[in-house]
Amino acid sequence: MEDQTPSESIHQSLKQQLRQLRRIKGFVSGSLVKIYRKCGATNCHCAKGGEKHPAYLLTSKVRGKTKAVYVPVDKVEEVRQWTQEYRELKLSIKAISDLHEELIRLHVSQRRKAARTRKRK
Repeated sequence: MEDQTPSESIHQSLKQQLRQLRRIKGFVSGSLVKIYRKCGATNCHCAKGGEKHPAYLLTSKVRGKTKAVYVPVDKVEEVRQWTQEYRELKLSIKAISDLHEELIRLHVSQRRKAARTRKRK
């Protein structure tokens, strides 16, 4: 197997990262949180001091303030997957950005090396 140049290695990593992005089906920014609350029914055990009912919220920050969206029980697992995909997407975007930055640095380094070689001749 041939040794790859640094540039080829970076390009291969970029292709791999971009392939991972294509597999994402859906995502949502925020955190899924479980809270406990009273249901509002006067004859329920929660209204009489008993255990409260679990509920789920999707929380996120908007202009520095936390906003919450109620998540129905039948959507909890799907929303949990979406929040996980969002976290993974952010990591992939950071990795792709870092690889592109590395390509820029490598290009500059190669240009400077070539310029020094030309000056010596």
